[in-house]
Amino acid sequence: MIPGTAASMLPSAEAAKLYQTNYVRNSRVIGLLWAIFTILFVIVNVTIFSQPYWVGDGMDTPQAGYFGLFHFCIIDATSRELACHGSFTEFSEIPSGAFKAASFFVGMSMMLIVTCIACFSLFFLLSTSTVYKICGWMQALSGTC
Repeated sequence: MIPGTAASMLPSAEAAKLYQTNYVRNSRVIGLLWAIFTILFVIVNVTIFSQPYWVGDGMDTPQAGYFGLFHFCIIDATSRELACHGSFTEFSEIPSGAFKAASFFVGMSMMLIVTCIACFSLFFLLSTSTVYKICGWMQALSGTC
């Protein structure tokens, strides 16, 4: 048999079944990878939002203290105790407009991506492509925030 001739080629029904099997297997693997990376993004996003301190003092800083997205602490020189201020629930205590905007956008991103994880349960109710579209748009908005 010569490759490429009609005698050596699969019938169209068998070829279609083979391609369909490969497509379904590959789409499930891509969906699983998407779910894994989404869960990792949720972990990073929630950690960023919930950590009270991002940057701390060092040996050469003029004033000792720590600050984060919406929470900051200053060490009192006389008592050597931390005086902490700021809470996401008290938006007026956030020190500057830039930190208020960053807190809002990181909080919105966290809410969208956590909702996206909850929407993965829609696989039991809706078609796969519909769930992918819903979660994809939510992740795009979360990434934009």
